[in-house]
Amino acid sequence: MHIDLRSLALMAGMTSMLMGLVLFGMRRSLPEPIDGMRWWGSAPLLCMASTLFYGLDGVLPPLAIVLAGNGLLMAGVASLYFGSQRFYGLPSTWRQWLPVGLGTLACLVFFLLVHPDYRIRVALFTAALACVVLAHARLLWRRGRSFPARLTLTALLLQAAVLVLRALTTFWLDAADTNRFAPSSAQMLYLAAYNFSVMLVCLGLPLMASERIRAEFEYLATHDALTGTLARRAILQECEHAWLRWQREGTPFSLLLADLDHFKKINDQWGHPAGDQVLRAFVRDATASLRGTEQLGRYGGEEFLALLPATRHARALATAQRLHQATCQPGTPHTPGCTVSIGVATVQEGDAGMAALLARADAALYQAKRQGRNQVCAGGTPLPNLGR
Repeated sequence: MHIDLRSLALMAGMTSMLMGLVLFGMRRSLPEPIDGMRWWGSAPLLCMASTLFYGLDGVLPPLAIVLAGNGLLMAGVASLYFGSQRFYGLPSTWRQWLPVGLGTLACLVFFLLVHPDYRIRVALFTAALACVVLAHARLLWRRGRSFPARLTLTALLLQAAVLVLRALTTFWLDAADTNRFAPSSAQMLYLAAYNFSVMLVCLGLPLMASERIRAEFEYLATHDALTGTLARRAILQECEHAWLRWQREGTPFSLLLADLDHFKKINDQWGHPAGDQVLRAFVRDATASLRGTEQLGRYGGEEFLALLPATRHARALATAQRLHQATCQPGTPHTPGCTVSIGVATVQEGDAGMAALLARADAALYQAKRQGRNQVCAGGTPLPNLGR
């Protein structure tokens, strides 16, 4: 049983057009554009345009079909690849691939007009498409870790397998003068499998974009928008997890509560943009002075809370001194200076909960402020000022 190949190609083209419109509509509805979606949205529309030219085979001159139909299809497949490059923050390599596309079209014209052979044209064209698809699959293999990326990778590998198989079998299944839409089980299976793989790719791309949006919303929900450090709720959740480990396993931990001294004066004298710059600089320097397992969060205003997992009191004091030294910045005629007061508290037997531990860190911080600021204080004892 044979399906009309023109109808099959037209159905695939209509599906591609719908997927392109979905991608463009999705791109317009996003609060912030995602790189690569313009390329992705263009690709199915280019494939649809190529289908229209293929459908006019026998009406338009063969040269127009070869150049326009094949050229648009190659451009559509390549646009998917270039969109994924931009999606992962890489520069688009369309300039490097342009000579490949033009060279392929030149060879197709040669084997249409000079040495007519349908089989060689099929082998050349499907091999060129397979190269682009495999390059795209290689990119997703290296960069994609989510389920949508793996789904798209699987679809691309299926697509590449169909293309390679078609290139290898054309010399056994076709003749030199075969027509593109001549009834053939091989051509029908090729078009069906290829169009199915294209649909899978076009399904995977919106899922990849949705996954990116979800990850960005999760980041915004757990991170402070100004400084990029953990938000209050997120750092307190991490503290609760550390408390549960202490209750369950006896793993100690410590807290550092840091406050930028006279921050209101910085805002009043230098303006809020300068104050924001001071906050970002503090977070940058503080994060650099902490170990990889230690976490910093914005506790409120100019107060920051650092969680030191598996850290006893002596080491917490050394970390606090290092953070103090790293974040105290001398002023210049053009930038405000910054000093920091830090309170240290380590979990101990008898603490009623995280609230009690935070209260001890807060008490140590306020004692540091009462005793002159710009110092580290723990348990009522101010430590030597090692600031710059």
